[in-house]
Amino acid sequence: MTVRTPNFKLSLGSVDFSSRGKKKYVQTIEVEQTSEGPSAFKILLDDSDKVFSEGEECKIREGDACKIELGFIETEVKQVIEGIVTGVKANRKEYSRMIYEITGYDGLQALTRGRHRRSWENIKISDIVSTIASECSLSADADDTGDPVPFVVQNNLTNLAFLQERAKRIGFEVKVEERRLVFKKPQKVDSGLTLRWRPNYAYRADTKECLLQRCDFNTTTMNVVNKVVVRWYDEKQAKAIVAESSDIDGGNMAGDSDAGERAASNNPETTIQISDTPVYSQAEAEALAKSVLNQRADNYLTGKGSCEGNAGIKCGVMVKIKDVGKEMDGEYYITKAKHVLKVGNGQGFGYWTDFEVSRSGR
Repeated sequence: MTVRTPNFKLSLGSVDFSSRGKKKYVQTIEVEQTSEGPSAFKILLDDSDKVFSEGEECKIREGDACKIELGFIETEVKQVIEGIVTGVKANRKEYSRMIYEITGYDGLQALTRGRHRRSWENIKISDIVSTIASECSLSADADDTGDPVPFVVQNNLTNLAFLQERAKRIGFEVKVEERRLVFKKPQKVDSGLTLRWRPNYAYRADTKECLLQRCDFNTTTMNVVNKVVVRWYDEKQAKAIVAESSDIDGGNMAGDSDAGERAASNNPETTIQISDTPVYSQAEAEALAKSVLNQRADNYLTGKGSCEGNAGIKCGVMVKIKDVGKEMDGEYYITKAKHVLKVGNGQGFGYWTDFEVSRSGR
């Protein structure tokens, strides 16, 4: 197997670690990406000469901007996170080690500050997104959410919890990219990457394949259904609103059956009815039914693993996994990714990526 040399670019506030003189201070870089909340980073710096804890030239403070790019000298480095420093502390370890630890989150953390109790009338959810983005000094990048909703309440929730709640009702996602609050249907872009289990695999710079170091998978039909029915009574129009969905997005993703078919095999009826969630139009009811069906289907086949470091592995993108067995080979969505770079030589050092994946069939 070809061994490559990890490389990185890092800036913290006004301190640029690109030069060799600054790069030598960096010991560990960790970036943890998740689709459920703000992505986080942690950086460990060598503070033996107290250049960070006592010096002024390399002063790093809470609120400073952070940009991290990871990769290898033999290829290239790519951005994995752009965020804000939220924690700075000096650690003194055993064997006289002096460490300066920097922690922070991406722009989504701005939506977690404080809780709000307020309401809106006759407004599109996408317009509420624009309002919240402005409050958090972000620009809004939201798909149109259709007809206005008669009444919306944010009841003692953070802006993030409130938007995630609304997003789940219509199958949208919430994230921040380069100071833009994104509220859209998941793009789930094909990364073009293949994660391959091949012990004697030698990396070639002209391919987009990564060496899998470990992986394991799990299937369960306990929370999966093959149909969702939404019912609500519209008092204004004096009529019932009924919608149903049995079409899982992504289907079997290269398998021979999807999650709903597996759940229904040798089991009683796997339809659920939702009648405790207000909906104000047929379109909203249909979106809710489809969203709930897909949320449950996504829990059918899950997996986790580790591979050589690759910044292209990030939440929401699709990757191909090969040579792990016929029923498990195929396309997956990345749901979590953790990038770790440790400067040094020997076992335990290098750049690797831990990840979690899911799909709705096999």
